[in-house]
Amino acid sequence: MNSASFLPPDLAARAESLAALVGERLDTPRRAEEHAERAARQTDLPLWTGSSLSEGHAGLALLHLHAGRADMAFRFLRAAFDATAHEPLTRPGLFDGTAGLALVLADCCAAEPRFLPSLHALHERLSRQVLHTAWPRREGGVADHDYDLVYGSAGILVHLSTTPYKNPDTLRAVEHCLDHLVWLAEETGEDAPARWMISPERCAAYGDLESTYPYGYLDTGMSHGAAGMAAALAVAWREGHRRPGHREALDRLTDWLLRVGTAGGRDRQWPRAVPVTARGREATAEGAEAVPSWCHGTAGVAAALLAVAGATGDRGLAAEAFAALDGVLDRGGGHGTPTVCHGVAGLAALAHEFAARGSAGAARALPGLVRRLVAAADPVRHPLVFRDRETTGHVVDNPGLLTGAAGVAVTLHALATGHRPTWWNALLPR
Repeated sequence: MNSASFLPPDLAARAESLAALVGERLDTPRRAEEHAERAARQTDLPLWTGSSLSEGHAGLALLHLHAGRADMAFRFLRAAFDATAHEPLTRPGLFDGTAGLALVLADCCAAEPRFLPSLHALHERLSRQVLHTAWPRREGGVADHDYDLVYGSAGILVHLSTTPYKNPDTLRAVEHCLDHLVWLAEETGEDAPARWMISPERCAAYGDLESTYPYGYLDTGMSHGAAGMAAALAVAWREGHRRPGHREALDRLTDWLLRVGTAGGRDRQWPRAVPVTARGREATAEGAEAVPSWCHGTAGVAAALLAVAGATGDRGLAAEAFAALDGVLDRGGGHGTPTVCHGVAGLAALAHEFAARGSAGAARALPGLVRRLVAAADPVRHPLVFRDRETTGHVVDNPGLLTGAAGVAVTLHALATGHRPTWWNALLPR
């Protein structure tokens, strides 16, 4: 069943028209850059890198490609490559580096095979970057960007495991990523936290993580935590890329996620992170559920559990994932923003994924989520139709894919037409 079955025709038509309107306002790389320059003045966060999947021309190429505007998509693809002349791709990551650009180029190759030589060259470069990356293997010396889905080995593994364009170098890079994640998830003993614990010295520079978790923490989420690692390991397992200790690592991460979630069934919830005590032991997570979204909290964790269930054939785990997402949808979610990362579009993409796997609750909830997106649109006052409300409180006219208008548009198009965009493999590994 596809998402076209889940939306009434009038709602699907409205969603598609709004998606097309965003595309019209982001119809050239230069216009996109002008919007990005304006948005940069509305936020304190880094916003635009031309070659980036999440916030760059590469992501906007997907906006047009999946709407059938191939020529326009190729112009954005060329702009993404042109941007590397003054912003070289020095990192292999999925959402901000070489793997993300490779994902977009691979998607374009399906429409235009003449790009294949460029893709093979880019994959060779990506593989070299990965194989030359010495991720920290010292307990307490790990940062989330070393292993996570957005920047680290988990996201790279998802792309390299699922791309049909493999060669001996990419296979070695897959093994390197797998070995890193397996090491992180190895048993450390009762009195020691997991190896992927983030110490105060390695906390991300944004937010209040260091003050909230003075002795360190273990992130549960899809974007920067255990859920993303588990999903990546599950995808590799399903694709036949397997390493010693792989299944044990996958089971250990899954068991940990189930253990630190509160309650069960539709009431199961996950905090953003599990704190670590001054003695280096896991503490009990206190406080409310993380804001339900793709990046953190129950919704993203449920998606990871569904990926694990699909890879391992665990129907009981799939049922737990279904129930957890049903609970999120019952409670409402999204950070008061329509965007993908921490907002309603991300929840809508999750609901589509679960509905397509047989979740009646997700199928029922999907039209309501799309109506929330439609209600957030303001083509008159908002330059890009949709605005992002950042977790910092800033309201930004962001053109990007992950936290901007392009991501909302791609999601609306997918839900209106029943076409699952390939880039959802990065967002929702399966």
